[in-house]
Amino acid sequence: MADPVADILDPGETLRATFRPSFRIYLQRELFVVVLTAVAFAPLVLYLDEPRAWVILPLVMLVDLFVFDNLGDWRRNRTLNWVLTDKRLLQVDTQDPLGLRALPIAEIARLRRLMWWRLFVVGEEREIIEIAYVRGLPALRHDLARLREGTA
Repeated sequence: MADPVADILDPGETLRATFRPSFRIYLQRELFVVVLTAVAFAPLVLYLDEPRAWVILPLVMLVDLFVFDNLGDWRRNRTLNWVLTDKRLLQVDTQDPLGLRALPIAEIARLRRLMWWRLFVVGEEREIIEIAYVRGLPALRHDLARLREGTA
């Protein structure tokens, strides 16, 4: 059986790293949002001075998971892998063989990080590759910046 990563590399292209989403990073993000929401709604609960008002907090957590579709965000990202080569950043969908997206390193215009769980790699033509729930995101951002500047 052929190596699936080797099949998507161009001749002469060198593999630098492969990244997969981590469920642990997703859970850390959810815990952060839940704690932040609890802190935001705690004054309201304390103001109401009603013991049953504490039911608001679990309801807000459920709204966060299902209405704002944060669980769906994990489902969309868990099948994605990101491959960093010396010339390109590739996004590979393991469920869809036609789901390959590529952005040449030379065409990266901006790198925007959202906390510790998401990195937006924006190309010159405004194409965006969104890297989510990956371990070592600061190091990946640093590597992309060095590659873009041609110092790596």
